[in-house]
Amino acid sequence: MSVPSSAELTRARLARRFVAILLVVAGITACVLSVLKITGGVIGDVRFVVTTVFLVLGPGWAAAGFLRRAPAAHVWLLTVGVGVATTLLVAQFMVSTEHWRPAVALYVMTALSVPLLLRHAVVAQ
Repeated sequence: MSVPSSAELTRARLARRFVAILLVVAGITACVLSVLKITGGVIGDVRFVVTTVFLVLGPGWAAAGFLRRAPAAHVWLLTVGVGVATTLLVAQFMVSTEHWRPAVALYVMTALSVPLLLRHAVVAQ
């Protein structure tokens, strides 16, 4: 096993920052499109894709950003696992309590994830 060079670590940090910034933009975009109640056409399709990508990757990347010098595969596995688990738990909670409010769940998950994603964009490890 070799030790990664400083150039490799710098590229990894830049990639992590880029992904964090993209997810912040995706989360805010998903919330804006939800507030505007965009449902049909091409923009409705964009809303669906952006919202799904954010809900699957956003909370997980917020958690995975705390890993130090982990291989990319570990970071992505943790990202997808935490994102899917969080989204399923929130959906299960909404179904169990009979308060189905997916827009509110999106806003809450965005509000919790974006500050951590911004932190990871500034302090990528």
